[in-house]
Amino acid sequence: MNRIADYDTVVDCFEDEMSLKGSRFIGILMPCASEDAIPGCLDDVSRRYPNATHYCYATIFGGSERKEKSSDNGEPSGTAGKPILFMLKGSGLSDVICVVVRYFGGTLLGTGGLVHAYTEGARIALDRAERHARTACAVYRFTLDYPYYSVFESKCRDLMAKAPQCDYSDKVDVKAWIRIADQEEFVQRITDLTERHVMLKPCDDEYIDDALPDRKR
Repeated sequence: MNRIADYDTVVDCFEDEMSLKGSRFIGILMPCASEDAIPGCLDDVSRRYPNATHYCYATIFGGSERKEKSSDNGEPSGTAGKPILFMLKGSGLSDVICVVVRYFGGTLLGTGGLVHAYTEGARIALDRAERHARTACAVYRFTLDYPYYSVFESKCRDLMAKAPQCDYSDKVDVKAWIRIADQEEFVQRITDLTERHVMLKPCDDEYIDDALPDRKR
């Protein structure tokens, strides 16, 4: 079974612009979590920068599965989308789209000039980006007697990627997010601590956006 993995993304929009031989290039980096989100991102850019000559883009989405798509949007094949995608791949980001908007300035740039311009358009947007980490977690549900819950709280906190979700009644129903790299240690530790009196129910893996500051790296 393929497991999800940690990755970095952005949660805001970042942009910058440059000029080359009269043409104006605006590089825009924004969140894009799926292929279905691409049209909305492009519509947003075209509303902000209407009547541009080209709206070229590349996107990497799907979390750690890192699916990709790019478009030259009328520029010669391979001169725009691929250079932008190359820069995105090098950044290591996922769930993002980079659109480079061009307003033609009257001078043809040639193939090499276009590749350079779109590479730089992506680079200047990426240089402004604030990275946002997403942590891949194994998720478990289990029920503990109160004495075991106290042991769990004190002995397993360092393995949890965020505070557990707990429902309290005669026992404690727990949902815990464990960094995938730490899950074997977690299973072994909680099994030993509770003397095998706990039944762990694995759930689907999930991403979380914020980790506890004292979580081990």
